[in-house]
Amino acid sequence: MRSFFSFSEKPYRSVLLITSFVFLLLVAKLIELQILRGDYYRELSSRNHIRSVVIPAPRGIIRDRNGVVLADNLPAFTVSMVSVEFDPANTELLGNLLYMNQEELGVRLAAAELNPFRSTQISVGLSIEEAGRIADNLYRLGGVSVDVLPRRRYPLGTSFCHLIGYVGLADSTRTFEGELSGRTGLERILNQRLMGEHGVIREVVDAHGRVVERFQGGEVEPGQGENIDLTLDSRIQLAADSLITETGHPGAAVVINYRTGEILALSSVPGYDTNQFIGGISSAYWNSILEDSGKPLLNRAWATAYPPGSTFKIVSAAWLLESGIVDENTMPDPCYGTFHFAGSDFRCWSTHGRLNIIGALTQSCDTYFYRTSMLGDIDEMAEFAGGFGMGKPVTGILPGEASGTLPTRELLNDLFGQGGWGLGNLMIASIGQGEVLATPLQIAVTAALIASGGELPPLTVLKNEPFSDATWETNTSEETYRIVREGMRQVVESNRGTLHRSMGYLPVQVFGKSGTAESGPNEDHAWVNGYIEEPMPLAFAVIIENGGHGGAVAGPVAAGIILKILEIYHEAE
Repeated sequence: MRSFFSFSEKPYRSVLLITSFVFLLLVAKLIELQILRGDYYRELSSRNHIRSVVIPAPRGIIRDRNGVVLADNLPAFTVSMVSVEFDPANTELLGNLLYMNQEELGVRLAAAELNPFRSTQISVGLSIEEAGRIADNLYRLGGVSVDVLPRRRYPLGTSFCHLIGYVGLADSTRTFEGELSGRTGLERILNQRLMGEHGVIREVVDAHGRVVERFQGGEVEPGQGENIDLTLDSRIQLAADSLITETGHPGAAVVINYRTGEILALSSVPGYDTNQFIGGISSAYWNSILEDSGKPLLNRAWATAYPPGSTFKIVSAAWLLESGIVDENTMPDPCYGTFHFAGSDFRCWSTHGRLNIIGALTQSCDTYFYRTSMLGDIDEMAEFAGGFGMGKPVTGILPGEASGTLPTRELLNDLFGQGGWGLGNLMIASIGQGEVLATPLQIAVTAALIASGGELPPLTVLKNEPFSDATWETNTSEETYRIVREGMRQVVESNRGTLHRSMGYLPVQVFGKSGTAESGPNEDHAWVNGYIEEPMPLAFAVIIENGGHGGAVAGPVAAGIILKILEIYHEAE
């Protein structure tokens, strides 16, 4: 019996010893955690807040048709804030460190409070010294962080400002849609494609909102937005900008490939520096824009409508021919410089004598169109002009695109009352004055439709992508196109043509039409539109605001643009 018990007690004692040892270890660890290092671990327990921080994705790059960058991203120091973790008592300190006045900072803080648990950008594009100043004081600024994030950049400055637009701090109150979001232009229209997929990191912060460390696990890398290639050629647009600027007047120029519908230039001068708008524009720069007499915020290429003047005569001529009012040989009474009708004198800019329709286009005779248009109907003329892209947007997508105006009975009755208008309105409309208004883009389209015989594809600014579903219903015969084209050819080549002096020297054949549009008490607007067939099929329109005579002022600008196109073409050979 004794030997049996001796044998059985050995494993029992072993288990008892092991259990006792483990228990003593646990007791010792508890003493260490709760007594010896209790204060230390109580401090650590305050650091148990993990927050998710969204990392904005680099926006997609926007390039011209040749790969020239129009909008890209640069790494930039950025100050962000989680509003719920920021002590308002530190507002003055933060403002002083950022060199930001309290009013401006207050606006940013109010925006951050709309999403108190979201990291919101407060200041973008800090220098190393500025970022270092904030970083040195982060221990005093709970909820504030300094990061290196992608910042939008527009390398060509004022060029393309109206088309590309700019980005600004996102104003969405939803979870996150990108701290920088498109505000104007293609940046806004294509925002979903450009913004990409944002990433996420997790940070451990203490009870004061100060970052302790990055929490490992669950990170998502940001994915860059889609790159966008445009049909525009920056070389042509920059040349147009420079040529318009040299006139000393605001203006616009449009160039279209009438075989493909691709828009190669949408110049509007003056412009503004879109880089100044990123992260919030300064009061000084904003005031300088508002005080600029050239009104740089005004987009003149497609968002501003003007009286088109005699550039509209190519549409009027096509309407007169198609309606049967005139044919190629019709020669009404001579132009004596003034046409007297219904007690009013309708002036012509010169005395032209007896002309047919080709001669009337060549010399831009107003009297010819007065005498012939009065035999037509104003609604029929408006409907015909509408088929040439007048009186409505020609893309329906470009931001702020103006419709222009075509006078109809309904419109004139609304403006002047029943019986308050008459044939005089139709006669004035036939020369592109009165109630007729059009954008430079629309005037370029009229030339493109004449050049293409009505076969102009829908317009686009996105390379290899449809951009508009607009269609053209010109309902015009090839014979009419031939006659109008001949008139436009002689405008440039004939010694009597209004563009002969400014464009007749060019080494390629140019079909054009000048226009001098009255602008109330101000100097007339100078217009030119037309097209070339070689070396590439391009239609164009140029307006110089209050520049004077179209042939003398807009003509040289159009000629310079064509010379630049020829230079580019020969370089490519």
